[in-house]
Amino acid sequence: MVRDLLEKLSNAHGVSGSEGSVFAIVKKELKGHVDEIREDAMGNLIATKNGGKFSVMLAAHMDEIGLMVKYVDEKGFIRFVALGGWYDPVLYTQRVVLHSTKGPVYGVVGGKPVHMMNDEERKKGVKIDDMFIDVGATNRQEVELLAIDVGTPVTIDRQFAELANNRVTGKAVAHRAGVATRDHAMKEGK
Repeated sequence: MVRDLLEKLSNAHGVSGSEGSVFAIVKKELKGHVDEIREDAMGNLIATKNGGKFSVMLAAHMDEIGLMVKYVDEKGFIRFVALGGWYDPVLYTQRVVLHSTKGPVYGVVGGKPVHMMNDEERKKGVKIDDMFIDVGATNRQEVELLAIDVGTPVTIDRQFAELANNRVTGKAVAHRAGVATRDHAMKEGK
């Protein structure tokens, strides 16, 4: 039960400020188990379950670390900024999803190829400022036709998976485990 919810939440995309798909899952899960569900002016989803004389707050953040389009160069490579704390080497060569107004666009994070680096560059490693997203476009106009613009949110293209010994992995699992646990407690609590 909690595992299935965690899978749905992990597979949903939701960087800070763009958590709509995660909100939808939480609303559906809690409907009928809480007295009120609302969103405040700051974008927080608040579910209330009336009870006894004491109040308890169960909080969990629904967002995930991601990227945001900074600009598109003339060759169609998409430069980006990090949203959240990234360890740069982990990001290099990741498949990503750009959430354009026309729908998802898939790409890969690239940079200067290792075989083209000198010894000093290899030791330094590829930094996030030197990376770009390649969606297969050959120029800026092709990217614009995909409805990718400055501010477009980007998430990692990773699916939830089971590991040995009843363990799991997936995108945003650490963030969404708190959400799944909180929602389970709200559904089961009196």
